[in-house]
Amino acid sequence: MRRIGTRLAVLAGVLALTGCKMGPDITPAKMVQIPDAEKMRAAYPTFARIAGIEGKVWMRCAYTTAGTLERCRKRGVAPEGLNFDKAIPFLLAEYLVEPQTIDGKIAPGEIDFVIHFAPPSAPPAWTGDPVTDDELRSARRIVAAQLAMVDRYGERGNAHRSVAIDRYQPVADMLDRAFTAEGDARNDAMARALVQAMTPEERRNFRRGGFGGASTYEMETVSPELFAANARIAERIRTEYCATYPCAATRPGT
Repeated sequence: MRRIGTRLAVLAGVLALTGCKMGPDITPAKMVQIPDAEKMRAAYPTFARIAGIEGKVWMRCAYTTAGTLERCRKRGVAPEGLNFDKAIPFLLAEYLVEPQTIDGKIAPGEIDFVIHFAPPSAPPAWTGDPVTDDELRSARRIVAAQLAMVDRYGERGNAHRSVAIDRYQPVADMLDRAFTAEGDARNDAMARALVQAMTPEERRNFRRGGFGGASTYEMETVSPELFAANARIAERIRTEYCATYPCAATRPGT
């Protein structure tokens, strides 16, 4: 009888453990919205973007029940010296989190994530109407009279200011050498891209002597020729820069 009683007690204990809840049912938080390509381009430090240098910023943020980020802390940035973390405050509003749930109820918490600055992929092959010789001649005049100067003294001319101050002059020299080497070939690519970025109505107006203009971003995202010219410049700069300064997008301490 004593042996039977012991077995019954053990069985009751097993059944009790089987029926116990092992812990809360937790669904982890996940990121459901990130900045779009245009916003990432705007936040990409100018020199690093022109040179096609990848960068990462490791973040940890709390989030509200609505999924917006708050109380964010930078956990690491690489490579250093290129200011990948400078525009982070402007990007954080573009992120949205699906909060964690505990037993089906939204619960506060924190989320770790990486803001990744990566060079863009090449645009697809051009499928629009071919750029005519007349359009190209007109576009070349615009590039020579306006866009080449904007290009030289705008973003490109100030790109060296987006790196650590002790690198200003070396980086400025790298930019000059790379853009000079590409020279007329890039101006021709810019002229073609100018036409390719136009809507059909804008192209008809352009042929009649009008010009509405296009943003650099629009030109880069539609023109394989301009992308190729920029990629050649990027390779020249990146090769020279990375021979002198760290370029790996690897988290410090790993």
